Amino acid sequence: MLGKSAGGIPGENKIGMTSYPIQQMKETEKLVLTNSQLFWHYSIILFFFIPPLMNIVDVYKYFVNNTYTGVRPLAEMATWSYLPLIPAILFYFIQKRRLKFKTIPLKINTEIFTTAGKETAKQLDWKILAQTSNLIVAKSGFSWRSWGELITIIKDKDRILFNSICDPDNRPSITSWGMNKLNLKTFEEQVRLSMSNASA
Repeated sequence: MLGKSAGGIPGENKIGMTSYPIQQMKETEKLVLTNSQLFWHYSIILFFFIPPLMNIVDVYKYFVNNTYTGVRPLAEMATWSYLPLIPAILFYFIQKRRLKFKTIPLKINTEIFTTAGKETAKQLDWKILAQTSNLIVAKSGFSWRSWGELITIIKDKDRILFNSICDPDNRPSITSWGMNKLNLKTFEEQVRLSMSNASA
């Protein structure tokens, strides 16, 4: 996962004190985050649970000890207090889908992979956190469009796995205003450019 690890795990790349379960991510095609990163990634969902949680006391008074003295009828409590659960469920699946890697169906060598990563980082002002022959982990900084993104790129045998999400180590955000798509588009363009230069 994108965190510290002391043990050896098959298919795991270690860079300093940080380990990245590349094999697991290849097999599941899903980004692996630490527990704290997962919490902040899904934290928007908690906002929608506030009305239902606040309503629990009134429901308890209404059904259990018959001490409810509010003016809202039961139907209104059920409708307006639990309606936010619908967007909560929707956002759960949206955030879950964002952890999936995009597949770039290109077979490239390490040199092209490394060059494309460095050129993209230079163009989009990424900060490279980790880089090996088959892995790039980077972060983009704060801008007027975004609070920053976490970018993870894995080179596989005949494909490249790419993921860009709103940085889960930063202020919670539900949209990157197009930066995630720009990160993917720019990297793929740099890969194709490097391939073209290598074959020239």
